[in-house]
Amino acid sequence: MEICITPLSDSPEIFSRVALWHHQECERQGLKSTLELRRERLLKHTHESDIPKTFIATLNNELVGCVSLVNYAYGRDSIRAKITDTPLWLSNLFVQKKFRSCGIGNQLVEKAKSYARELQLTELWLTATEFTDYYQKRDWEIVRKTRLGGRQVNVMQIKLGNRSTKI
Repeated sequence: MEICITPLSDSPEIFSRVALWHHQECERQGLKSTLELRRERLLKHTHESDIPKTFIATLNNELVGCVSLVNYAYGRDSIRAKITDTPLWLSNLFVQKKFRSCGIGNQLVEKAKSYARELQLTELWLTATEFTDYYQKRDWEIVRKTRLGGRQVNVMQIKLGNRSTKI
């Protein structure tokens, strides 16, 4: 099974499908969302900036999954801090149900980690609810617990080190 992982910006024709996935996942998690808001936020991932960035996974030219990297370094004046000044968050990991348990999610996470290393970052963060075990088996550590969208979530972190992972 040959999975191809590329930036969303390389495939604008699938933008709407990824935005729909993001919206559906937000709703499933009980977060406030509209499809228009997801489209607006995802549009920032298609610009030539380093972050935010979304990667997509395709199998035989079929879209099968995605993952995003974001930071929350936006103040009231909308001036973004340097990427290295704020944590980078892994977000929106999604694999179509029929393709789960095939290693696609792992490949997407590894691509995100590799990209973060290219940006000279040493750690990644995420929040997880029902998939905490998935991440813990892959060396993510729970740093704290908090509430997000009315749900208990685990804030998790992984140290990246300096090694480069080839996908």
